[in-house]
Amino acid sequence: MYDSDITPSQKEVPMGTDRTSAAVEENLKKALVEMLVLALLHEREYHAPELTQAIAERSGGAVNVVFPYAALYRMIEQGYILELPKRKAPDGRRRQYFAISEAGRRYFQETWSVYKRFTAGVDRLVASACSEREESKP
Repeated sequence: MYDSDITPSQKEVPMGTDRTSAAVEENLKKALVEMLVLALLHEREYHAPELTQAIAERSGGAVNVVFPYAALYRMIEQGYILELPKRKAPDGRRRQYFAISEAGRRYFQETWSVYKRFTAGVDRLVASACSEREESKP
């Protein structure tokens, strides 16, 4: 394929860049998983499988985190959560529980504030841009 065979819209997305809705969803999930985990840990201590189940249930199925361990261990390193001694879970298995630290509470509040401001701005922009387009249609 030659450059002349490529439409302007095809040139905008570099080769190998995945712009599907699934890829967008995955990127959003990566950006928000820490905030979601910290929000849940405000309530109580959780083990990893409980966190994945709670995220899915409490988000109405909109967010599914299959493997939360990378985020958990990253937050342990950053001091946002604590790794508690293993103990018997309600299912009878010994599980590693996690709790939020004071630094994690502060980080959550900062992240939650940024998230609300950012999403409100995105909503405003999209609503105004889309309403302007609808108004300009004949």
